[in-house]
Amino acid sequence: MKKKMLLSLFTAVLLSLSFPPLALGFLAYFALIPFFLLLENLSYKESIRWGYLTGFFTNIGTLYWIGWVTPPGAFAAILYLPIYFIFYSVLHTFLRKRLGNKYLFICVPFLWTGMEFIRSLGVLGFPWNSLAYTQTYYLSLIQYVSFTSVYGVTFWIVTINVLILSLMKDVSNIKKVITHLILLILLFLFPWFYGQWVIPDEESDAKEKIRVGLIQGNVDPYLKWDDEFMDENLAIYDSLSNLLKKTQLDLIIWPETATPVYLRDSHKYKAAIRKLVDKQNICLITGTPDYKFLPDRSYLTYNAAFLFTPLTKTVEVYRKLHLVPFGEKVPFTETFPLLKDFLESLEMGQGNFSPGTEIVSFKVPLLKEKERFKSGSFLAPVLICFESMFSELARKFVKNGADILIIITNDAWFGRTSAPFHHAQAAIFRAIENRIGIARCANTGVSLFIDSFGKSTKSTSIFKKATLIQDMALRKESTFFTRYGHVFSITVTLLNILPIVIAFFSGNKV
Repeated sequence: MKKKMLLSLFTAVLLSLSFPPLALGFLAYFALIPFFLLLENLSYKESIRWGYLTGFFTNIGTLYWIGWVTPPGAFAAILYLPIYFIFYSVLHTFLRKRLGNKYLFICVPFLWTGMEFIRSLGVLGFPWNSLAYTQTYYLSLIQYVSFTSVYGVTFWIVTINVLILSLMKDVSNIKKVITHLILLILLFLFPWFYGQWVIPDEESDAKEKIRVGLIQGNVDPYLKWDDEFMDENLAIYDSLSNLLKKTQLDLIIWPETATPVYLRDSHKYKAAIRKLVDKQNICLITGTPDYKFLPDRSYLTYNAAFLFTPLTKTVEVYRKLHLVPFGEKVPFTETFPLLKDFLESLEMGQGNFSPGTEIVSFKVPLLKEKERFKSGSFLAPVLICFESMFSELARKFVKNGADILIIITNDAWFGRTSAPFHHAQAAIFRAIENRIGIARCANTGVSLFIDSFGKSTKSTSIFKKATLIQDMALRKESTFFTRYGHVFSITVTLLNILPIVIAFFSGNKV
């Protein structure tokens, strides 16, 4: 019992330390080995218990920050998400008993990657703890995600774990040790050489560039909704934006809910923003709450982004599609109306937003030096906060013709925990998957620019007022992933069916 507990905790600690902000992603290369050793010779009942406990301990180390916003929400997430570890553990045990360790280890990378991919799907999708995000500091090793998406890196990490474990078990067999070492070396060399080949030595000299400014207001998320603070909030963003008036920007970006009012109806805020964009002759994107009345005079509220253009009264609107479950919306209340009262009674600090229904790419007109461009505008879709964790959602926006990708967020809720850094680093994968530049604007940080190879040259500290300016190259290519989506992930997930079927009809019980 003591040994099993230590193995479970060892995996949880190694996984927790391997994620940002710590640049210890190499720990992920052997973090799963204690867990795999733990699962040896377990019964199904024991695999359920230890799978759950390992997931539980891991989630404490990686999701503790949810408690800064909602302790009940953190408790629910930490209790619920280990179910996926159970899912993995039971299948691992089933294949071990039926096929033996020799074939099991071939199946393990497929099984784990499939589990991660399934965990990212649906309204309860939660890809935050994907193993791939441990590798965000190793850009030369992850460039192939333009083909495989983030889950290709997960597959790679699990394969490394399996090979190291196999090497440990065969340490007395020199021939097998050499074979495993060669395979491990190749597993690092191939992605590294590819990364060295595709990452340019110098910054892109693309002629079609836009100049973007980010405004990090550093506003207390609990204070900003106070009526007495509304004027000061507006003054903060207006003054920071005016600091950039001589920099010949094409676009200014304010973060998620930078305007803590229904901007559609706020004369004061709209007038101030229109004055700013008209005076500087510049477009501005800001996060804001929004609403829509229905025919029966009820209404829906949204977490949204508005695009303001000089000398026009109209604004373009994007409404967030993927809401944070139990944070911005209680899921399943429409699907299971009988459970609506019960689900909404779960006090986890949830909002009551409705999901948007349209993929919107803001068409931002170029108002300065139009001769730089073949067209007089560029497309800039916005991902709001949690949406940036979903590679498929980002892909849909990019496939729709995006020239750059914008992320706006308010990570102030999570304090000085690991969450703001983890969230920012995850955006590196969205850039590489689609070979697109990203402008990420956060209320309290981390705000940063990321190029199409995942490199960031400018970023802010957290909890400081700041502005950032960057010339961004427009997207020049369409990747395999952008064009075809999760071909790799779906294939890997479906391939799990084959060994499971073989094991089911196999008479062998090891």
